[in-house]
Amino acid sequence: MSKKKAVLVILLSNIFIAFLGIGLIIPVMPLFMNVMHLTGSTMGYLVAAFAVAQLIASPIAGRWVDRYGRKIMIVSGLFLFALSELVFGLGTHVYVLYVARLLGGISAAFIMPAVTAYVADITTVQERSKAMGYVSAAISTGFIIGPGIGGFIAEYGVRLPFFFAAGIAFIAVISSMFMLKEPLTKEERAKQMNEVKESTFFKDLKKSIHPSYLIAFIIVFVLAFGLSAYETVFSLFTIISLDLVQKILP
Repeated sequence: MSKKKAVLVILLSNIFIAFLGIGLIIPVMPLFMNVMHLTGSTMGYLVAAFAVAQLIASPIAGRWVDRYGRKIMIVSGLFLFALSELVFGLGTHVYVLYVARLLGGISAAFIMPAVTAYVADITTVQERSKAMGYVSAAISTGFIIGPGIGGFIAEYGVRLPFFFAAGIAFIAVISSMFMLKEPLTKEERAKQMNEVKESTFFKDLKKSIHPSYLIAFIIVFVLAFGLSAYETVFSLFTIISLDLVQKILP
């Protein structure tokens, strides 16, 4: 295996682990909701907290990826993700759960632009579309496999999936620290930043709804909206519609 392919495998593993961890918790949320005596609206707010944190942190994280480097942002994002899962699993108060979800949103904001920028740095223009397709496949695979693994682990404890997600994320942190190399030098990153005009969150948002990007913006928005709705209510809907409340919830 070439060095480039090995690095790509590590990057795909990192993004896979992040979305595996997100998927792990979906089937256990009704159980966790019952244990913590949470309402459905609170569960929705917890999901929204993740998205809001990611929305606010993403523009900042994107600039930090260019300023401080891809590797440090990937490692930091994975560490924050592991910490968020650990805190959520240990949480016994609602405010702790909100803190965990906010950390999770920030971690996603760190990981996604850093991984995509890293992939762009190590691939040619001809290879880039294929590599980005692999990134998308890693995200989907993690999200598909996660709920099945989470449901199995939850049989041994409702909080165990969170600890499992934290554990594999910490492993990814360690492997990334030793196996990933920064693809660009400090001088190359500085040159790259100088070539890009200084922007703000609102300027970036305005660009995203420009006619050239509007269709892509709508597609991503609809997909994200559907995913958030699924994460919030699907497991609850399944348990209620199949009349499994008394069988599953203590």
